[in-house]
Amino acid sequence: EDVAYYVTTANDGYSGDLEIAVIPDAFRKDVLKEAEDETDKVLVERSNVETARFALLFEFSGDVKATRHVLYNCSCSRPSITSSTINNAKTPSTDTLTVTASPLSDGRVKAKTTSGTSEEKYNGWYKTVWEPAAAGV
Repeated sequence: EDVAYYVTTANDGYSGDLEIAVIPDAFRKDVLKEAEDETDKVLVERSNVETARFALLFEFSGDVKATRHVLYNCSCSRPSITSSTINNAKTPSTDTLTVTASPLSDGRVKAKTTSGTSEEKYNGWYKTVWEPAAAGV
């Protein structure tokens, strides 16, 4: 009586900011869908295009073998535009994207390596997006 009989949490994915020094032109074209003018080689952002979904692969250093991660089904905002005045300190400008990783239709959101991950899978992590061999994993 008056006791919760079922309690759960939802895994709706992840959301956060990704700050990097420079967004590669290939990412701007392939994901952000910026168009490159063929004559002048200038990238143009357009308001009437939808960005592409992508997988974000990354690792955290600090342990003996850096754990490698993949976030599936990512989308992102347009990058911020920032600048700063030049002074005595050399501080690089960075680009920031807000990234959201949503569950795939089978429920997968994220995967990561473990201490038992084979050398072959670990070393090839950034060559292709890892997919489970067994259905339902």
